[in-house]
Amino acid sequence: MGTCFSYGNKLLQRQIIKLNNVKKIALIGSGVMGIGIGIDLLNKTKYEIIFIDIAAEALQRAEKEIKAYFSGMVKGGRMAAEHLEDCLNRVTYTKDYAVLKDAEIIWEIATENVTVKKVIFKKIEELADQDKLIFVFSNTSSHTTAELAELFSDGMMRDKFLTGHGYFPFHANRLFDVMKGKYATDETFMAGVAFAEQILEKKTIALINDHHGYVTDPIFQGMGAIISWDVKKGQDLVELPMIFGLMTANPFQVLDRTGHMPYTESSKHLGQALPAGDRLRMLYNLDGRYYPQWIEDLEKAGRIGIYNEGKEGFFKWEGKPNREKPVKVYDPESQGYVDIKEVNWQDYWSINEAQALDHREATIKSTEGLVKIAESDDKAGQAFRRYALPIMLYALDLIQDNFATAADINASTKVGLRFKFGLCEIIDTFLNHLGIAGFINFTKKAALENPDRADLFDVDGKIGPRKGKPCLLYTMKKKGWTNLLGYGRVYGTPVSQRNFKTGQMDIYYNDLRYVYPTTKDRVASIIFDNPLRGNVWNKYALDQLDHAVGVSIDLYEKGKLGAILFAAAGVNMRMLGADARQFNKGWFDEKVGYQFMGEKDGGYFTEAGMKIFRFLQECPIWTIGVFGEKWGGGAEFTYFLNQRFDLVHHGVEFDTIKRRNVYGEKKNYNQPEIEYAILGGFAACQELRRLGFGDSLMDELFLQGLTATRAHQLGLSNGISEDEFELLEKAYEVARMKSKFAAPYSVALYNLQKKNAFYEGCNDERLVKECGETFNPAKNPYVDTGLLRLLNMGGRNPQMDLTVRGTLPGWENTYHKLFE
Repeated sequence: MGTCFSYGNKLLQRQIIKLNNVKKIALIGSGVMGIGIGIDLLNKTKYEIIFIDIAAEALQRAEKEIKAYFSGMVKGGRMAAEHLEDCLNRVTYTKDYAVLKDAEIIWEIATENVTVKKVIFKKIEELADQDKLIFVFSNTSSHTTAELAELFSDGMMRDKFLTGHGYFPFHANRLFDVMKGKYATDETFMAGVAFAEQILEKKTIALINDHHGYVTDPIFQGMGAIISWDVKKGQDLVELPMIFGLMTANPFQVLDRTGHMPYTESSKHLGQALPAGDRLRMLYNLDGRYYPQWIEDLEKAGRIGIYNEGKEGFFKWEGKPNREKPVKVYDPESQGYVDIKEVNWQDYWSINEAQALDHREATIKSTEGLVKIAESDDKAGQAFRRYALPIMLYALDLIQDNFATAADINASTKVGLRFKFGLCEIIDTFLNHLGIAGFINFTKKAALENPDRADLFDVDGKIGPRKGKPCLLYTMKKKGWTNLLGYGRVYGTPVSQRNFKTGQMDIYYNDLRYVYPTTKDRVASIIFDNPLRGNVWNKYALDQLDHAVGVSIDLYEKGKLGAILFAAAGVNMRMLGADARQFNKGWFDEKVGYQFMGEKDGGYFTEAGMKIFRFLQECPIWTIGVFGEKWGGGAEFTYFLNQRFDLVHHGVEFDTIKRRNVYGEKKNYNQPEIEYAILGGFAACQELRRLGFGDSLMDELFLQGLTATRAHQLGLSNGISEDEFELLEKAYEVARMKSKFAAPYSVALYNLQKKNAFYEGCNDERLVKECGETFNPAKNPYVDTGLLRLLNMGGRNPQMDLTVRGTLPGWENTYHKLFE
């Protein structure tokens, strides 16, 4: 909890030590975002948290909401009652900036207004202890890091300054941006990224080059701005954004939940500061305004979303807190709220056709449906071409100008903006359907259809902000590149991204994190990195794991890797089983209930997972897992690894004898499948039998679960600890030593021996035959990297022979043939 680990990166080691010794963090600003950050840090760390705000009522509201949140956790059985007071006592609420001297991390989340930020930064500069301070974060939706760093006069403060930006609701949104800018040191940037990835447990977009609003905000800001100028009546706020609703959500409803001020302040700043080459800059400079008059009227009237007294913003909302629903919509003509009318589907017939297609294919918001809408002549097609297409072109601009990668954009939209499919996946679908030439022609037709916004559609680099810069599509066409992303072998979900400098495909995972082995250690780390979902198994995770194993095998064949350390991100390193959402075939219908995934789909999911797991079990790479709480497939995966190290953790569980929640050691191994009338689909029973479990112990695991202590007692766990860092360090050292001192190819012989012993039992004749074969280089191509090493201990180790001269008995299925 609140632990960072270097995974062999010596450059990061010094920063990791600092981060693991943080005691206090100061949060300047106690609004909606500040409260979310405070809750998240209280859940994930043991930090003392200091809220600083000049408004006493804001501090009171923060204290009230944080207390209510954690009291709800106690009531819901997620926290022991006796721990509530300790948790709340870790928070201080004050108007006194003098407390900044005690903080190792300072995070400004007070405002988007640069004038106010300047006053705050001056206080930080005067009061912070620079010897203690690791870094300063500032939350912004439109400024660059350099712009804000220059508010400091002290170069040392600029060295330690980053922009760090989360998304609403902070504790329930995985995305986080860290932008370096031109002043921060590399050490500061590494610390900020490690903090975001490992302490905050976020999917982190790490940007070295400055860009206004990172990646997500200019896209989301653009989604609202590009529609806002066309809004004339209330129903326009319902119908025009439907095209973005088919990707994610109505942006104006989202703004009502986050507050309008960041949007209007950002629009003002973007209108003043966007560079000349920004495609969307015209949206913030129309008719001498940064945003339409009707939005200014709303803000002046205090109608800024669900958090004002009347719950009025772009929509009027009713309902319990966090469950509000829009009941009316703001009408600019009357400056009041009017009823939300039923959409005239004759005008938007292509949306119905797209949804019918999705129903037939058992999908939701498919990219194929978007193509159908985009090519239609109805109002939905017109809206797609006028509003969505320029945002797609803008994404290509970000890649072309080296502000972001295709993975940054896809993750920002899918993880942060919660697109059903990331923006680059959508672009790839259009490229696959139309071809690059067809996509260019499609854009030119849209430009003719929207002459008032011709600048937004330029692809030839002949007019507007992009003059002199033909679109990235032309580079792709010249190079013969047809996609921005690469897709997995199992389900065809994204696993890699086009590197436009090298032309190669680089890793891109949303649900895993891959840490390359160092030259010295030769240990790769694969971290399951979607803790908000519980690190579940679904089609995305299987594709990414398959790809990660392939990357590892490639490194192994080059002699750069000998072991893989598997771990899970998140509090208590939790790893769950199959994603329950995947059990339903896409659409839920109240009349017919859930449509189960079906025999064929269920069988394929198991087959795909088992092929990957079995390959890991039999391959010549040493595999070690470090996990905490594991359920279903999360536990089964570890049975295939060479060794398991378990985090001992304590929490609240319901005691069926005492009939109340009790605090104690929680179960690490859980197989609840029999409660749901399904199998342990990743071979729980047979793998536990292979690991030496008899009927009684297997029943214990399936019926009661096993704590880490009990699993260690039974030999299922190879090591336990209550300290996450200590456990990772121990497991990593085992992997490092195995990788360093043993010829990794020899592991294949060891795994083969185990496999034969399990399936065929004792067979002395087979042993004699196989033992003889190992001394025959024609049959054992690895003996000259194993045995010769033993015979040559006084000299240099022989160079690893990478020539493939045969296969081990029973090792016919190489990784590269898995899904052929």
